[in-house]
Amino acid sequence: MKKNNITADNFTVSKIILKNVIKAAEFFIKLNGININSLCISFVNDDEMSKINEKYLSHKGSTDIITFDYTENKNEGIDGEIIICTDEAKRQSKNYGVTLNQELMRLIFHGLLHLTGYDDTDAKKSKIMKSKEDETLTLWNQYNLGKSNNFGAN
Repeated sequence: MKKNNITADNFTVSKIILKNVIKAAEFFIKLNGININSLCISFVNDDEMSKINEKYLSHKGSTDIITFDYTENKNEGIDGEIIICTDEAKRQSKNYGVTLNQELMRLIFHGLLHLTGYDDTDAKKSKIMKSKEDETLTLWNQYNLGKSNNFGAN
């Protein structure tokens, strides 16, 4: 599905409402006053994420999210790709005691934060990024109070 330079794809057996994925990305964009030239958000399974993780990052095994930033000039807009592993998101949602929808939302915002310059390579940066992630999730939840903008993920 594509809208406003944002593409969302689901390559898993999980049922994900892609129009709501795009709504979440549009919310983040408006909230942060950024421009998107091209953004692709893809959902993959453990096997595919393991392949991507090893090929591009030389890490073994699956991970929850990988973000590729193709932006050449942030003043002209963001170009990037966010790949989310639904299998890992399911495990994390159980560990954190949240719904799969909440965990997928957190991961989408996490990837968008990376594309806007946030980093989690050390404890201090990670704390700042997590705070911004929590703030964005709170605003998203307030914005959607009474709306049905979950992903329908299972």
